Amino acid sequence: MDNEDNWSYEEFKEYLEKYKEAEPEIPFLLNGKKYMIIGYKDEVSFQRFGDNVKDQSGEVFFKTLDELYHTETVDGVLLERDWEKIERFCDYELL
Repeated sequence: MDNEDNWSYEEFKEYLEKYKEAEPEIPFLLNGKKYMIIGYKDEVSFQRFGDNVKDQSGEVFFKTLDELYHTETVDGVLLERDWEKIERFCDYELL
């Protein structure tokens, strides 16, 4: 990908680990939809979000980022397969 705002999976994993105490919320675009991964102290969550309730999926929790990465979740997203398809990681203002 040409977008400098994208991370490799390993870079993303390091970032979440480094800032887990701050519970980072990282939004991104995939297949034209808005998703977010939130790193908590002892787990991570994944969700689709949007301005309307119908665009939101609610949080799905995983023990680790690796578990999320290898599990098919909301909208059939499987990060292990789809990571390179992420259009961009971004701030809320850019979505």
